[in-house]
Order: sequence, then C-alpha cells, then structure tokens
Amino acid sequence: MTEEMMNEGLRTTDVENAEGREVEETGEAQETMESILEQYGEVEELHRGKIVTGTVVNVVDGGWLVDVGYKCEGFLPAKEWSHRVLVEDEAEPAIDEKIQIQVVSIRHGEEAQLLVSRWRCEFDRRWSELESKLAQNEVVSVKGIRKVKGGLMVECCGLEGFVPISHLAEEGRGVNPGKFVGEVFDAKLMEKDKKKHRLVFSRRMIVEETLVAERESFYTDVAEGTVLDGEVSSITSFGVFVNVGPIDGLVHMSELSWKRNIKPKEMFKKGDPVKVRVIGIDRENNRVSLSIKQTENDPWTTAASKWKKNDVTKGIVTNVTDFGAFVEVEPGIEGLIHIGDLSWTRIKHPRDVLRKGQEVEVQVLDVDMEKKRMSLGYKQLNDPWNDIASKYSKDQDLTVKVVRLADFGAFVEIEEGVEGLIHISQLSTKRVEKPGDVLSEGQEVLARIIEINPSERRMRLSISALEEPAGGEPSARPRDEERRRGKQERGDHHDRHPQKNVMSDGEANVTIGEFLKNSLQD
Repeated sequence: MTEEMMNEGLRTTDVENAEGREVEETGEAQETMESILEQYGEVEELHRGKIVTGTVVNVVDGGWLVDVGYKCEGFLPAKEWSHRVLVEDEAEPAIDEKIQIQVVSIRHGEEAQLLVSRWRCEFDRRWSELESKLAQNEVVSVKGIRKVKGGLMVECCGLEGFVPISHLAEEGRGVNPGKFVGEVFDAKLMEKDKKKHRLVFSRRMIVEETLVAERESFYTDVAEGTVLDGEVSSITSFGVFVNVGPIDGLVHMSELSWKRNIKPKEMFKKGDPVKVRVIGIDRENNRVSLSIKQTENDPWTTAASKWKKNDVTKGIVTNVTDFGAFVEVEPGIEGLIHIGDLSWTRIKHPRDVLRKGQEVEVQVLDVDMEKKRMSLGYKQLNDPWNDIASKYSKDQDLTVKVVRLADFGAFVEIEEGVEGLIHISQLSTKRVEKPGDVLSEGQEVLARIIEINPSERRMRLSISALEEPAGGEPSARPRDEERRRGKQERGDHHDRHPQKNVMSDGEANVTIGEFLKNSLQD
C-alpha cells in the first residue's frame, strides 16, 4: 500500500515536472516571437498602397531617399513627386522634411527594396475632397488656368479639369476662352474618371439656367421699337452682334448705317458701346433683330429741300460697278452716275474715268424721293462742246481719227469728247460703195470742216473737198460726168437717125413719143 502511494507520488511529481518544463519552453517560445514582432513588426504593416509619413534623408540621382522606419530607405523618384493632374507650385522637398507618401512597391528579405510616391496619395486626398464638395452641392468653383485647343483648362480642389469651348457660354454664342484665364467662376461637373484622371466641367449649364429667368424678364419689358444700350459682342461679314443683357441681337448689314457699301469691321470693334432699336423679336428661337441706323434720322427726309435738279456739288466715289459709279454727296445719301453720264466718249468701264475714294464734282440730274434715288452727271460739267466754236471753224483742215464705220459714213474723233461725221458722199470724188473700202477704224486722215453746229453737238467733215482744184472751181462730180455722158450718147443717137421734121430755125422737130420710141429701140 505504501509502495503504491509512493509510486503514485513519483508519477505525480514526474507529471508536474513535465508540465513545468512545457510551461518554461512555451514561455521561451512566446518571448522569442514577441521579440521578433517587436523588431520586425513594420514588415507586416508596410504593403502596396499604404500611406505613411516619412523623412527625406538624402538626395540621390533621379530622386530622394525617404526614411519610413523600414529596414531600408524608400526611394522617391522625381517623376513620383508630382503629376500634371495636380495644380500646385510646391517646391521640391528638402533634407529632414517630413512628407506624406504612398508605397508603390516593396520587396522583403535580404535584398529589401521600397519604392514610394508622393503625388498618388496627394491625388487621392484631393479627389476625396472634390467628391465631398460634390456631395454637398453640384456647383463648384473653378479657376481658369490656360487656354488650350478646344477649350479651357481649369483648377478645382487642386486638380486639373477641362471646360470645352462649347460649354463656356450659352449655346450659339461664341466666346474667347482666353478671357477666363485667371478668373474664378461656378461650373457643374459633367464627367469624372478617377482612373484616367479626367474631370470635365460646364459653365454653360449654369449660365443658361440663369438666363432663362433673365430672358423672361427681358421679353416682358422689351417690345419692337424699344431703344436699348448695348455692347458689340462679335463682328461678322453679314452684320454685328450686340449684347443687350440676357441675349445677343443681330444688327444686319442693311441696318448698320444709312450709308451704302459699308464694312462692319471698319465701323465697329468688339466692346464698342452702341445704341440700338429693337425691330424684331423671335421669342421661340430666342432671337432679336436690332437696328443702329434707325436710332438716327433718315437723311432722305430732308433731301428734297437740300437737293434740286442742276445743283452742282462735290462728293466721294464709294463704289464703281459695270453700269456706273456711286457718289456720296452727304452722309447717308448716294447718287448714281450712269456710265452714259461719265464721258462724252465711249468707255469700256466706269473705272476708266473714276476710281473708288476719288473726290469728284457732279451735277444733280434727278431726285426720286419715293425710291430714295439720285441721278448724277459727271460729263455735263466737262462738256468739250462748250467752247468748240472758239477752237474750230468752217473750212478748217485738221487730222482726225476714224473711231467707227457705218453704212452711211465714218465717225471721226476731233478731240476727246468731240466726234464728227464724214458722210459717204464726202469720202472721195470717186464713187464709194461702202466706207470700209476707203477707211478703217483707228486710221488717221486729213479732213476739212464743212459744218459746225454746237447747239446740236454736230460737226460735218469732208475728205473729197481736199481733192478740189487749187483755183477753187469744184471738179466734175461723178454724177455730173454721167449726166453729160448721157446727153452725149443721146446726141449721137439723133445723128444716126434721119430727121423727119426740121423747123425753120434749123432745130429738129421731134415729138416726145418718137424720142421715147427711139430710146427703147436703142
């Protein structure tokens, strides 16, 4: 019994000793693990994407070394310091400066490596800030940074975004993105993509919402005939757009001025203040037609009292066309000099006589108040026939130039604006079938003046008169020669036939019937 109790005690002691040894071994194992965790615990904490705070310890080629408490320093490449999507002017880091960075990649073991980035965590922070603002209000403030092709780059919460040019102003209105550079304005987010770092904003959406209320008020207060103060917003080839508040109205070319043939770009420049009259409203399409000239008096209302027929005045040639030249005799009033009233000679085109911008003296020929037209004359004040009688006289010989031929004769130029006629019967002492047989256009010939009539603007000349004998006696004309030749032939005919009756004075007594009969027989 006693032995059994002792053996049981020994077994109990052995068990206790074995348990004691297990506890000691377990304790040693726990101490070893704790020390390991205490020494290398950061290894488990650092992982890709983790954001930590580190200290810049050195500057190396291509970047910086940053101490983050790892067994090796992290390398921060220069390209990972910032990114184009971040709008900032922060300088590069200095030694011992604490910065927030994100782990990009990590390798454990003997060849441990750590690659970190600053801009990635900064981008995430700013993106979260933007989303927080958008959650509170869909309208955010942006600032214009720079003008780019197709729109404007803006900054919002330190991130770069884009506003298309079509979304800078209300639809249909052209705008220069450059005017928004440096300006802070409200915008709405149209599109965002964090992975592509893409933000697209719209200013137009806000502007149009505001304009809806303003246009309603405009259409209520404004009617046709209302005179408004506006500002030139844009200039085109067909007119000028004027901003009159919530809308841009068009002033067509025909409504710019009472003058004709004007060029909008020569009259106005963008930003000019102008006074306009509303002449049309299209509420459905948000269009307003305006007029500048209708805010001024129509010069034609007083033209009848100012201008009378045969008045002589000076004006400026404003346009030259195929059919004549327009001359402005006073602002807003132009008259037409028809091509037939430009010169006494034939001209191919009005520009042969006048040129645009030239100052000329003209005579009023007619004023039509109904059609607002004025006919002017230029050649009437430069009539060479006025002193023609003092320059030329009858029987004067002069060299002339053939200008054109007709069936009945040739027209010749005596001087510029003065033409005369040489009739076909005066072309030669010989018989002429047509003028072209003896003359040609452009030919210069010597002729004698046989008639001058300044009142009827007519002068007749002769070439055959120069072929007369020096004694002054006219030479026998072809018709006279023919007449004599006929008489001679008839005399010979009488001699060939016997005389039937002879009067006492020796003359043949021949009846008319016999004479006609003999003539027919011949």
